[in-house]
Amino acid sequence: MKRLIIFFILLSTSYVFADMVDIKADHFYANNINHEAFFEGNARIKQGKNEINASKVTIFFNDKRKALKYEAHGNVRFNLIEKGIHYRGMANKIVYRPIGSKYYFIGNVTLIDLTNNRTIKANSVSLDLKTGLADIKGSVKKPVHFRFEIEDRK
Repeated sequence: MKRLIIFFILLSTSYVFADMVDIKADHFYANNINHEAFFEGNARIKQGKNEINASKVTIFFNDKRKALKYEAHGNVRFNLIEKGIHYRGMANKIVYRPIGSKYYFIGNVTLIDLTNNRTIKANSVSLDLKTGLADIKGSVKKPVHFRFEIEDRK
């Protein structure tokens, strides 16, 4: 129980964002030596309007108890609103680095930009929310697929 209380204190002080983070899962365990926390079985991270659901979520911390990286694995579904753009989709894995505001969507990615009515299907998508840069990769058997609407030219 002491470890659980320490973990939640550590977790509550480690986020860069002002919104409260709510994590639920069927099972929780931590490795204080490696600065890792694990949430398994129906794991859900909710922060403000953002939500990530996965089979397993791992959070990596530094020595100062700041979250360095989040990894979500297995049947990952997400609903994110960042910089006024609403993203929804799925991937095999998501890696999020809060310090640089970078998302990495890996494996069988479907990323739907609901704000701009665009859909991207790819093997991997990297989004840097600070710079606005995106890197999207496909494969020989499954190339990148974009689907978007353009304005009518009149």
